[in-house]
Amino acid sequence: MQEQFAEILYYIKATFRYKWFIIISAWLICLPAWWYILNLPDKYSSTARVQVDTRTMLRPLLSGLAIQSDVRGMVAIMKQLMFTRYHLEKIANLAGLDTNLNTESEKLALINKLKENIKIDGGKNDIFSISYETTDPLEAKHVVQSVLTVFSEQAQKTALDDADSTQRFILAQIQEYEQRLRNAEKARENFKRANVGMLPGQSGDQVGQIQELNRTIEEAKLALKELDSRKQVLKEQLAEAQESAEDEWGLSLNTNKAEDPRLMALISQRDELLLKYTRKHPSVKVINDQIRSIQKRKSQEKEVLETEGSAVAHSNPFVQSIKASLNEIDAQMASIKSRIESYEQKIVKLDDEFNQRLNVETEMQNLNRDYSAIKKNYDTLLQRKEQMNLTEKVDAEGTSLRFKVADPPNKPLSPSGPKRAILYSAALGGGLVVGIAIAFLAVLIKPTFIASNQIRTMTGIPVLGSVSIVRNREQTRKMRMQIVQYAMACGLLVTAYAGIMVFKV
Repeated sequence: MQEQFAEILYYIKATFRYKWFIIISAWLICLPAWWYILNLPDKYSSTARVQVDTRTMLRPLLSGLAIQSDVRGMVAIMKQLMFTRYHLEKIANLAGLDTNLNTESEKLALINKLKENIKIDGGKNDIFSISYETTDPLEAKHVVQSVLTVFSEQAQKTALDDADSTQRFILAQIQEYEQRLRNAEKARENFKRANVGMLPGQSGDQVGQIQELNRTIEEAKLALKELDSRKQVLKEQLAEAQESAEDEWGLSLNTNKAEDPRLMALISQRDELLLKYTRKHPSVKVINDQIRSIQKRKSQEKEVLETEGSAVAHSNPFVQSIKASLNEIDAQMASIKSRIESYEQKIVKLDDEFNQRLNVETEMQNLNRDYSAIKKNYDTLLQRKEQMNLTEKVDAEGTSLRFKVADPPNKPLSPSGPKRAILYSAALGGGLVVGIAIAFLAVLIKPTFIASNQIRTMTGIPVLGSVSIVRNREQTRKMRMQIVQYAMACGLLVTAYAGIMVFKV
């Protein structure tokens, strides 16, 4: 820290060695700068304060009935619109600034000048200040007055244009939604007419009917299963009864056992012949004819026996009762199957109707939803229209936006600028800063040793001691003369600064 302080002190002392650079640079900069500032033209500023009154007695009374305009937002937009070329040309015309303009470049220069120098500030508590600065005091007043005029006209025009455009938009939307509402009502009417009996609330409980039919089918199938079981039992009883009847009357199919050995002998004889001959041998053919004759006779006898046994069985009352029961069961089963088929067809029909009803209900909900949305927007637009009509009546009374000029523009008697005192001081400070910078640059270009420790630090050679300079009378006189001259130069600079501040400001 001590080394840094020593280094700073060194640069200060070394810079002060070039003190004449500082004072000469200050003189060279300050004199032309002061002369330039002295010849700057005076500028005059005219200011007006205007209040935008938005607080009226009707506003709280009409809350919720009329549309509350965003007056502050509208004023902010008008502030931006004031700097458009159209409004600036109008301001120049009202202020009489464009009378001597002949070329387009001159008009453009005037518009740019107005755009840069017109200031619209404020907005707190609805109070705005309008100011304009120029070299002519009367011109400043006329420009501010013109800005007030254009600002007021633009406010009223903006409010009316906004109301007209809003009303046109609302009316167009009302017509569009009215047509859409009629189309939606017609669509609902046609849909209801095309689906009479299928609409919600126009039928019974189809789900309950389907469930009841399913229960009935289950009961019918259970009864059918019971009848089938009874039928199987009766069939077994019938078979047993028929067999017992045949045994009772000696009608067994094995009564002709006497002829079985002959048939077996013929078959055995044929087999022996086939070992020697083919099937076309006459002996084999004769035996085959005999075998077929015996089999045919046995078949005829069997049919006769079965016919006689069947007749005997039919004459049995027990067999007849079993057959009657079987016929009754078959009739019942056929009736139940017919009912089951009818129930199943009804279920299919109810399922189809139920699915169709669901589709109709879904489509009806969509139509109702669209109709409700359109009706809601239509009612809202009608309400907005009534609010807009009431708002127009309020605006027609001039209660929505009022301009009150708090401070009218005046002709300035004294110039508002330029701020010469600040500019003179800035020129003096700038000259001194430039002089110090030049002196510091000279130190960096041509460094010198001021203390012995600098030599030791830079060279690394130990310093045994230092010898102070001893000046003679002539050298002392010259040094004092230089100090006096430097003091006089500094004093003259300060005196010139003080004089120009006192007499020219």
